[in-house]
Amino acid sequence: MAGELERRLEQFAARWGLDTPKPDEQNRYDLVLDGSLRITLFQSGDQIYLESHPGSLPADPRQAGEQLGELLRKQLAGLERHEEVLSMDTSSDDLLLFRRIPARTLELADLEKAIEAFSNRLEFWARELSGGSSRQAPLPMHIVFP
Repeated sequence: MAGELERRLEQFAARWGLDTPKPDEQNRYDLVLDGSLRITLFQSGDQIYLESHPGSLPADPRQAGEQLGELLRKQLAGLERHEEVLSMDTSSDDLLLFRRIPARTLELADLEKAIEAFSNRLEFWARELSGGSSRQAPLPMHIVFP
């Protein structure tokens, strides 16, 4: 089963006209999409993992707690629609997005769909963490009658 990821990544690169990714010393592959979305892929047994760090929580513990609560609420709301999971990387206290796909039945089209879905969720979470999509409540209207 080992090597499925390598074969599929070679096919992926050939199809999209990319340089074939080379593994690092831990046998992990990095893909950079749209110039800024970095995705790491690796195989462990009969599973392939996609992971990325969409950002980190604010340094202020109060703000971090509030943002983490909001992120968890959004993560739970999307669990039925998305296979990607947002969690905390305990080694760095950064947020970690990951997805697991079976290597045994993996076809190129499956890998492409997984990478596309993963990159969309990565972009979503990166926006959430940067505050780009947060909306403030409208200011209350004060009506003064004479």
